[in-house]
Amino acid sequence: MIIKVRFYSGYKGQETPRAIVVASREYPVEKVIWRKRGQEKDSRGSYELFRCRVAGQEVTLKVSPSGECQLLGRHHFVLPS
Repeated sequence: MIIKVRFYSGYKGQETPRAIVVASREYPVEKVIWRKRGQEKDSRGSYELFRCRVAGQEVTLKVSPSGECQLLGRHHFVLPS
C-alpha cells in the first residue's frame, strides 16, 4: 500500500505527522502516541518511528531523513468506508 505522510510544512527534525494519505484520501492524525529515533543496523542510517492514532486505528510510521515513509507492523491500516 502506497502512503504519504503530511507534516507541518514538510518533514524536518522535531516535526510530527499531521495526516496520512492513502488511495488519494487524507486521514488526519488524531494523536501521536509516542515517537522514537532509531538507527539502521546495516547502513547506520537514522530514522524516526511514530505511533499514531488515525481514523480510530493505531499505526506505526517509519520516517527516514529524506521524508520517505513506511507503514510498519502486522496490522495494516484499514480504510474507513
